[in-house]
Amino acid sequence: MYKRGNSERNWVLMWAAAIVIASSVPYILGALIAPDGYRFLGLTHNIDDGAVYLSWMRQAADGHFFIRNLFTSDHQAARAFNVLFLIMGNFARVTYISLIWTFHLFRIGLGILLIWSVWRFSKLFLDDPNERGLLIPLIGLSAGIGWLIPGAKAPSGSVDVWQPEAIAFLSIYLNPLFLAGLVLMIWSFYFLVRMQQSGRVGDAICAGLMLLVLGNVHTYDIITVGCVWAVYIVVTSIIERKIFTKTLTLSLLSAAIAVPSVVYQFHIYQIDPVFKARANSSTPSPEIWSFFAGYGLILVGAIIGSAIWIAERKRRSPLSTLHSPLLIVWSVVGFALPYIPVGQQRKLVMGLHVPLCMLCAYALCRLMTRVSSPSRRAVFLAMMLVMAASNIKFIVQDMKLLAVGQTVTHYAPFISDSDLASMRWLRDHTRATDTIFAPPTFALFFPAFTGHQVYYGHWSETPDYACKLREWFEFVDPSTTDDIRAIILRSTDASYVAGYSSEFRYMKRMSSDVYKVLKKWP
Repeated sequence: MYKRGNSERNWVLMWAAAIVIASSVPYILGALIAPDGYRFLGLTHNIDDGAVYLSWMRQAADGHFFIRNLFTSDHQAARAFNVLFLIMGNFARVTYISLIWTFHLFRIGLGILLIWSVWRFSKLFLDDPNERGLLIPLIGLSAGIGWLIPGAKAPSGSVDVWQPEAIAFLSIYLNPLFLAGLVLMIWSFYFLVRMQQSGRVGDAICAGLMLLVLGNVHTYDIITVGCVWAVYIVVTSIIERKIFTKTLTLSLLSAAIAVPSVVYQFHIYQIDPVFKARANSSTPSPEIWSFFAGYGLILVGAIIGSAIWIAERKRRSPLSTLHSPLLIVWSVVGFALPYIPVGQQRKLVMGLHVPLCMLCAYALCRLMTRVSSPSRRAVFLAMMLVMAASNIKFIVQDMKLLAVGQTVTHYAPFISDSDLASMRWLRDHTRATDTIFAPPTFALFFPAFTGHQVYYGHWSETPDYACKLREWFEFVDPSTTDDIRAIILRSTDASYVAGYSSEFRYMKRMSSDVYKVLKKWP
């Protein structure tokens, strides 16, 4: 039923290509339906976060190593950098490919790499090619039962319909940062398992290097790897009734190699209030049932797979191909981590989909031996349709919103040619330290298109965002007097106002919908 031998890699790559193509359909639609006089931004969901990533790429493409938060004019002491966005930004600079095209090229490339990495990692646990053959469509397409729950949505509904970090397909659809984090997590575990099996220092060093980069690229995933591996060592020691001193020593070596990136991030957190406020943005986890529903049949399969492994181990059955309880430990710890008291709480679910799918594939392969051979393919296809339904619903919803010029976060997916002209003018005629005061959508994308800062722009990147947004709406309110507007502008210390068409005594028109604020106030 599934590909074997030398063709197994082709099977994996074929599925990976099909998955990333499916994930790209909404973007193709957006490009095709952009109205005259507007350009598709290239983002369809949570585009406010996409604007942040593009702003980091913009700074790297402009030759900066350290990145600043351009969504605020507040003083920033931090000198942060991110290896992934340095690579992406410099790729765009060298190739002259636009930032958004670069974003999607990396999304596609990392999506394929993720599927391939899961397959390579699974070979440490799943000896049967049939198990690995089942795993690939599971990890690439499956989700939970959110599509069956009426009204399921953020922040409390089934996570498969609103939290991309929880589901591999949604990460492939939306975010190269999530994909890079997942790939680094998988390879960290890969080398840690290899290290345990071989006792080689080289594997410990490789694991440490993966964790070092992970600590820079997607820092809070270090918590997941560290907690899972620590619990795994304890569980293994209890099962085998001995302490694995060499594994513990080599694990500490890996941790020591990873420490510098974590310490540097913590240093930035300590010295920079802007960075600290962003890191502490509240993203609380929903009730546990939201995660259970978010994995649905995958979770059921994982539970069955865990039970089979335990039963086979008790019988000391040679049929057992799960050589260690790591996947079970990761699955259990993975559900607990989103409830530790940190600011980015619910994001710690990222990566949990991987061990659940591997355990589910392990179970399915055994259960399907009880199904007659002609029926196996039909049974599996029916199951995949049920498990993929939430992902289908997710992208169909995004495409419906695109058709009416909307997105889930209420930002328009298209930007006008006049706004783009204004941004180009501001990029050419302003300094990076000039502050722009602008309407929400303009302010959100201005840093990405220009590499310059705004007074406010993003709900979590901008300190006191709600207050600053209210200032803008008060500024443009027809009932606001010129004196009040002047007070607001003084408080913003803005050099330019964009996207506001009224003429004021203390403003001079500089370009289409762009005004320079004079320093001599009336």
